Amino acid sequence: MFDFSYDPDRNLMRLVQADYWSLTEFRAFESEFTKRHTTIRSTIQNYRVLADCRHFPVQSAEISEAFGAFFNMIMAENKGRYAIVVGSTLNKLQAKRALPQPHVQTFTDTDQAMAWLFEDGSLPA
Repeated sequence: MFDFSYDPDRNLMRLVQADYWSLTEFRAFESEFTKRHTTIRSTIQNYRVLADCRHFPVQSAEISEAFGAFFNMIMAENKGRYAIVVGSTLNKLQAKRALPQPHVQTFTDTDQAMAWLFEDGSLPA
């Protein structure tokens, strides 16, 4: 369903999202993400995120709306770049619609996502 890791040397949270989620599964993700977000921000204000969503199919409108509301809060606090790697054009469209923040981008290639995350000056202090 989802998995998180954090590399403090690169200031990079990685997460993998898979499968079709219910609202209960989304709430579990939201809780775990919030816990990790709070822990990271206790030592540094902004961090990068690489979300591997290649096996995360298009979700229901309910889940899409829940992501949008959650990310409005998270991205208001964290100004680091958030790269989402998707497996299809439809997933890319849903991600862009649900997460329209300026420091969130969607990609179909992990190397391109990583290059964007680590561009010079891309991580606010």
